[in-house]
Amino acid sequence: MTRPFFRPGLLLLCGLLAAGPALAQGGATVPPPGSGSAPNPGAESAGAAETVLILSETAELGRAPDEVRATLRAEARGASAAAVQAQVNTLMEKALAQSRTVAGVRATTGGYWTSRNEENRNWTASQALNLRGGDAPALLELAGALQGQGLAMSQLGWQLSRAQQTAARQEAGRMAIEALRQRAEAVAAQLGLRVAGIRNLRLDAPDSPVPRPMAMAMAARGQGAPAPVTAPEDVIVSSTAVAEFILRP
Repeated sequence: MTRPFFRPGLLLLCGLLAAGPALAQGGATVPPPGSGSAPNPGAESAGAAETVLILSETAELGRAPDEVRATLRAEARGASAAAVQAQVNTLMEKALAQSRTVAGVRATTGGYWTSRNEENRNWTASQALNLRGGDAPALLELAGALQGQGLAMSQLGWQLSRAQQTAARQEAGRMAIEALRQRAEAVAAQLGLRVAGIRNLRLDAPDSPVPRPMAMAMAARGQGAPAPVTAPEDVIVSSTAVAEFILRP
């Protein structure tokens, strides 16, 4: 049986036999071994000894939320579309003006919609008011006062501020990359190899979860009712690193 590594030699010999007459006529000579046209065995062996290792690591950390977010809804029902919308507009104008007097609380309006119930022919109008701020007592007190004026609480929760979220994502990314590096070195050592470099690296840091809406909207409270109560829990921030490592002897 002819071994594979003999095939190049056979092909070269056949080529010389076929070109013999031409070489004799032209006086050309065969290039000596080791000329520039010869393959480089060292480069081939280095490429063959290279191993690609693909790994992924996920790092998670918890951070105490520093911002409260609440959504209240001004709503009215009645037989006249104009009347119910006027009621909502009046409620929202008063609520927005009051919210903007509270330091440390940012108030913005949300969606506005009007619909008609075909069974009883009544109209319903509604608009959302969004509150956000780092001063929890002030925001909760404001939310309670707005509930007393007829607004209904539809969402209340904690979250990380943008600055805190960015810092947490960067830290989680560093942790994921470090865990990835240590694992690659451990696998390389187990195989009797070394980490020669990184071919590709992808860092994925998903956004931290936003406050989840309550199962049911909280009913509007009467005048003088206490403010809503909330107990925050840590927000989990994660980052996943995926990389291709080059391993060599």
